[in-house]
Amino acid sequence: MLGIGALIAFCSAAWAATQPPRQAPTLSVEDVKLAKSNLIVRIDPKYPTQAARDGLEGWVMLSYTIDNSGRVTDITVLDASPQRIFDREARRALAKWRYKPTVKGGKPQAVPGVMVLLEFRLGE
Repeated sequence: MLGIGALIAFCSAAWAATQPPRQAPTLSVEDVKLAKSNLIVRIDPKYPTQAARDGLEGWVMLSYTIDNSGRVTDITVLDASPQRIFDREARRALAKWRYKPTVKGGKPQAVPGVMVLLEFRLGE
């Protein structure tokens, strides 16, 4: 017999598999410029095995801080479609990204509130 937590997770995944993904939001010009100009290492997220088997596609919008050494910290999922299917892999990949530190006044500075949209598409 399934526990209530397992039942909720099962029903949640089954419901997500029947819902079409929502349109992905757009990012600000500042976030796109920062991501392209200072990014040194970008690791693509792994496609969750179950999502691939189920033919699911989607996206995850994340917010994070680039600390003064260029590491990604404070990762938060802002939105996702479908909900909770791709979040874990998106967070894992983003935690491995590295940036050239942002320097202001000769000192490296943390950059909070950076956003990124990671899309999950089959066959890509």
